[in-house]
Amino acid sequence: MQSTADKVRVGAAAEAAAQAALAATGWKVVNLNELANNFRFADVLAKQGSTKLLVQVKGTTTSEGKFGALPQRAQGLNDLAQELDAIALYALVHLTAGGPVIRFGHAQQVASLAAERIAAYHGTLRYHLYITDFIYEAKDLAEFVE
Repeated sequence: MQSTADKVRVGAAAEAAAQAALAATGWKVVNLNELANNFRFADVLAKQGSTKLLVQVKGTTTSEGKFGALPQRAQGLNDLAQELDAIALYALVHLTAGGPVIRFGHAQQVASLAAERIAAYHGTLRYHLYITDFIYEAKDLAEFVE
């Protein structure tokens, strides 16, 4: 099991990678954790033109690219984004020796997929998502979010 220091390190690296990927594709990025000292539902607010993204970043160093994501948290992000007239996304960041692999998915998709996997597993399921569950990269977001 990861120590708290390792979780913080992985989270910070994942957030930095997601922010860099978004900025490199033309999004203006604000790290919400810097504004609110660990914002509850989202880590990043990104804006391009009139489109706003509210992004929850999840990082992992597991060899399989496994992530924990609770359906209730994903639904909370989706609800908050609707109130703010934004699009709720998850950025899944697989930190590998070759560099980060980043994929994006809608919060509603994350909530549904995590709920399905939790319901199908008879025990405590720590990981609910895989990097391979998602195909969209930062360069695809303009068409993905429309």
